[in-house]
Order: sequence, then C-alpha cells, then structure tokens
Amino acid sequence: MEENKDQTQQETEQENNQENQQTQEEVIDKDGLIEQLKKENEELKAKLQKTEDAAKKLSALYQAIQKDFEDYKVRTIKEKEQIKEEAIEKFAKAFLEVVDNFEKALESFKYTNDINSILQGIQMTHYQVVNLLKNFGIEKIEDTQEFNPMLHEAIETVKSKEYKPNQIVKVLQHGYTFKGKVIRPAKVVVSVEEEEIT
Repeated sequence: MEENKDQTQQETEQENNQENQQTQEEVIDKDGLIEQLKKENEELKAKLQKTEDAAKKLSALYQAIQKDFEDYKVRTIKEKEQIKEEAIEKFAKAFLEVVDNFEKALESFKYTNDINSILQGIQMTHYQVVNLLKNFGIEKIEDTQEFNPMLHEAIETVKSKEYKPNQIVKVLQHGYTFKGKVIRPAKVVVSVEEEEIT
C-alpha cells in the first residue's frame, strides 16, 4: 500500500514536473514571441521613418520644381512682352522716318503747283513704305492672272470674252503676307462663264 502511495506520489510529482516544464516552455515561447514581435515592430518603425523621410524629400523637391516652373512661366511671359515691345519700337522708329518724309512732302506741296514734283514726292514716300514693310517681312501679294482662294477674295464676278473663266479681271485692294502667311487676301474681280452668273 505504501508502495502504491509512493508510486502515486512519484507520478504526481512527475506530472507536476511535466506541467512546470511545459509552463516554463510556454513562458519561454511567449518571451521569444514577444521579443520577435518587438524586433519586427522596430524594423517596421525604421522602414516607416525611412518612407516618411523619402516622402518629405519628394514633397520638398516637388515644391521646388513647381516654384521653378511658375518662375519660368512668369519669366517667359515677361520675355515675350519685351520681345513684342522691342519689335513694335523698332517698327515705330522705322515708320517715323516715313512719316517725317511724308510731312516734308506735304509741306513742300504748299509752295508748288508742279503736279510732277507732287507725284514724285508721293511715289518716293510710297516706295519708302513698301520697303519698310518688306524689311519687316510684310510683302504685297503679286498680281496673278489665275484666281487662288488662298490668296484672293472674289468681291465681284463679271462675264468677259477677254478673260478665261476664273481669271482675275481687276484687283480692287492688294493683299499682303507676313513671312509667307496671308494676313490680308487681295480683293479681286473674277471672270466667269455666262451660265455661271445667277
């Protein structure tokens, strides 16, 4: 009986030892898990800090680029305005010379009745104006016989035996181009066949 008691006591102690060992292992496992979680948490914090730092740098870079772009836009607008003003000023200076000569011609007309000298003064002023325009890239559309809707505007049509259909009979107002682009089409009278007129 005492043997059974000893054996039972031994078994109980053995069970208690096993439970204690199991509890210790669980505590060790929990401690290890906590340490692992702490370590992972620190790593995540470090990654988050790096990401936040990178985001701050990108934000600062973006703001700097945006400011540079805004400055560039303002500078470009100012430069365009300056170029425009310089071009107008250059044209005005050249044109004022024409105005001066025109005023001199008008003044001289007061003291002469010579039609030829008056005509010659007008022709010289006209020549000066045409040259001035050419120097700035503005040229008269040359008179052609064939009507071209890209260069001409038909103001009137006439029946004509002298001209073939679609030929220019008369230029009412000269057209002009600026560096090859039509800024004012020539206004013309165009010939048509009799049946085309309605």
